[in-house]
Amino acid sequence: MDQPRLTHLLNSRTVLDPLEIKSIRHEVHVRTQAISRLQLELQKLESERAAWQSLLSPLRRNSIPPKILGEIFGFVLLATERTKPRRSQVNLLCLVCKAWRDVALAIPSLWAQLDEIVVRNHFDVAKVGSWLSRAGNTGKMLSIVGQHLYPKVPNSLCPFASSAVQEFLSRGPGLNSLSLKCKSLQCFTELLKSTPSHGEPPFARSFDSLHSITLGFSQWPSSPDACHLLDHLPPVTSLTLDLPEPDEMEEYDSQESPLPRSIFPANLTKLCIRSTWPIAWILKIVDDCINLEGLVLEYGLGMHHVDEEMQTSSSKIILPKLRSLKLREISVHQQTTRILRYLVVPSLKALEIVYEGDQEPLDELSLPKMKELCADMLSLVSGSNAVTDLQYLRLENLPIASVSLYRILSAFPSLRHLTLDYVESDSALFRYSDIGDEPPLFLELEVLEMLNVPPSFDPDDICIFFNEQNRSLKRLFMTIVLVPSPGEKWHAEMLSRSGTDVSISYIPPWYCV
Repeated sequence: MDQPRLTHLLNSRTVLDPLEIKSIRHEVHVRTQAISRLQLELQKLESERAAWQSLLSPLRRNSIPPKILGEIFGFVLLATERTKPRRSQVNLLCLVCKAWRDVALAIPSLWAQLDEIVVRNHFDVAKVGSWLSRAGNTGKMLSIVGQHLYPKVPNSLCPFASSAVQEFLSRGPGLNSLSLKCKSLQCFTELLKSTPSHGEPPFARSFDSLHSITLGFSQWPSSPDACHLLDHLPPVTSLTLDLPEPDEMEEYDSQESPLPRSIFPANLTKLCIRSTWPIAWILKIVDDCINLEGLVLEYGLGMHHVDEEMQTSSSKIILPKLRSLKLREISVHQQTTRILRYLVVPSLKALEIVYEGDQEPLDELSLPKMKELCADMLSLVSGSNAVTDLQYLRLENLPIASVSLYRILSAFPSLRHLTLDYVESDSALFRYSDIGDEPPLFLELEVLEMLNVPPSFDPDDICIFFNEQNRSLKRLFMTIVLVPSPGEKWHAEMLSRSGTDVSISYIPPWYCV
């Protein structure tokens, strides 16, 4: 069918005869096939163009400076450190291409850390030494985990008895941080005995340079004398102890910690204890560390032994230099925050309280343990040596009524950064200041992070509060567990116009599981 006939049919309303219909269908089919051929050719050309274009990428043209590429590598390791071993990520980056490998090898910080090196019956000294040697003069960290081949056999060969491990720690490169984890405290016998004890001239380069050491074991020694092996620890400034429960429950009747007091040097500034020990024992340990600047207590799983009466703690323990205190893996079924009542920390700047996630329904939040938490927190601001300049507070996995949360937060008017993560409460918290003579809230707050909060926290209440009170808030970041997300964000826009960086997002409940 020619073009004039097509134009005539398009501009007229005449009825088509069967021959014209057949001819028109043929023309449609021909053009459909032509379009398909052209589309295939177009896809091929686009694919070829993309392939050629990829050769002009900054990485292929080597136009990204090695320093910038190294910074990118560092962010990659930081973003994946909780999901993948650091060393496997470094190896993966080196396998991309020769240029990436050359850049990685030229960045000492990428090679300064070797974590979770599992030792059973062999320790590859050459490989570990080669890896850490690439770190140059950067402070090095090594983590060794000893795994017994037959853990239930009493006298099975300990992986730390390997001469290779002893030789490396005695003659290897200088380490800034060392982590040793094994079955029992006796596993460290040969390792610690081969290191210089306090007051003796150092001979081992690895231990001579240590600033931080971590010891972890799952079984308490059968002999009390084994604890004195810890006397051979180098005089580090940072100490982490992952401690099991003693074998005999009667030992909890003692007010003294099973650990020798001599292992806590006067220059210790950072201490982390992972245990379910009684508060009295923890306080005895802390009492020997008057120069602490950072303290972390992780209670973990297992039985929590909370003292009914703290007979030994009638006098409070003063930590004049403590700036950071973290209580982690707390259970709401135990009053483990009671330790706050026995600490005097006038210089405290940062406080974190993280529960293990065994939350209770909101209608049960008036239970005595929540009242105990309020009393524990408020004890920090009572007395002549009270905390007056707390700037950072983090609460996580905490079910608490808004009135109790208000009492806690209003007691710290100096707060500049507050993080509430999985805090089960409601936004009535931001309305109590309008009732009676309640103390003001968030006078100095600059950053408010509310992560994975329930829909009972209405962002409008929060934005209205900061809009009306004319607070100095610089950043508001919220993630709310709610589907679907509401559309109106007028109050958030008003807060944003006043100079606050506002980010409010909604996440589905199944994303948080």
